[in-house]
Amino acid sequence: MNAVESVCSGLVPTELSDGDLLAATRRLVGRSNQLLASLLAHLGEVEARGIHRNRACASLYTYCIYELRFSEDEAFRRVSAARLVRRFPALLDAVSAGELHLTGLLMLGPHLTAENLAEVLARAKHRTKKEIVRLVRQLDPLPHVPPRIEPLGPEPPQLVPPSPCWEQFASSLNPVRELEPGERPRDWAEPMDGTEQTENAPANDGTEVPLNPPAPARVDPQRYRVQFEAGDEYVELVERAKALLSHAAPGTSLVELHLCAMRSLVAELERQKYAVTPRPRPAAASKTATETKLERAPGVPRQRGRHVPNAIRRAVFVRDAGRCTYRAESGERCRETSRLELHHTKAFARGGEHRLENVTLRCRAHNALAAEEDFGRGFMARASDSSSHEPWANGDS
Repeated sequence: MNAVESVCSGLVPTELSDGDLLAATRRLVGRSNQLLASLLAHLGEVEARGIHRNRACASLYTYCIYELRFSEDEAFRRVSAARLVRRFPALLDAVSAGELHLTGLLMLGPHLTAENLAEVLARAKHRTKKEIVRLVRQLDPLPHVPPRIEPLGPEPPQLVPPSPCWEQFASSLNPVRELEPGERPRDWAEPMDGTEQTENAPANDGTEVPLNPPAPARVDPQRYRVQFEAGDEYVELVERAKALLSHAAPGTSLVELHLCAMRSLVAELERQKYAVTPRPRPAAASKTATETKLERAPGVPRQRGRHVPNAIRRAVFVRDAGRCTYRAESGERCRETSRLELHHTKAFARGGEHRLENVTLRCRAHNALAAEEDFGRGFMARASDSSSHEPWANGDS
């Protein structure tokens, strides 16, 4: 008596040897695939003949539920598959041979045609659900997803919202920037009626209403919806990261994974550009290692080299808060935090030292403006093509 005969004869799996158990399991899977293909063919024929109506069932779906006692989900899946295999009989052979599982059949079904059937079956042979998802996307590519980051907030207002609701919504998203008297656009024009506009405009009842009410304080952290397209490499890296974190942090979400990756990336970029380290040397030690080397007796030639020592780069970044330090005549500071460069207040070419008090952060535009002020626009235009300028990432200004 072989393993299959033993199971069919009433022997429980616990009475089988390891080899017989594995062999019986494989044979049962083979038989179940054949039975599934036969069941789908029979269901398709039942629907084609319409004989399910003789059993007081208006559709094959209800027949599967009330006559065959399938669950709703099971009935829906098998009815859909039965209709597919009736349209494409070649699918029956693939299901019977175990080359295509039921889930894959239902995923591929909407994209099958008489022209692509043979090719699709060849490519879907013995594929997992995840692999078939990729095949489906090749058969029916999704439209490009525009990259965007949007703040999550209240529902979009109606076309004509009540005035108080709109004011609260707008002020919460765009807080009013307070400007000094004379700097506001309403101060730039003469009053049309010859009257001066005051800080507070009187309401109809005579009470004073602030023109710029303070924005309501945000209690909860702002949340955002992030959307972008990704390729296979990105998906593989995400899966590898989750696998590596499976012991230390099981169940890590995609948001947590991205946050961890961005923290590591920012920390590495700050280390490369600004020499930021979680354990910097004490200030006194930094001065001994860097500033002391730069100090020299009168008459001693200055040490050449445009590289700014790491300790000074790190201190400049912390002092300037990673932001351009250029200020307009009004005193307003530049808001740029990207494309930053090291700027020597006294130009390096004119003897400026690599000292903390002589080095600041400037964005590329304002660093170029300072160079034009020091050396002239014509000279800088001629020097812009020079290969002697090295990128800021290598430590140059």
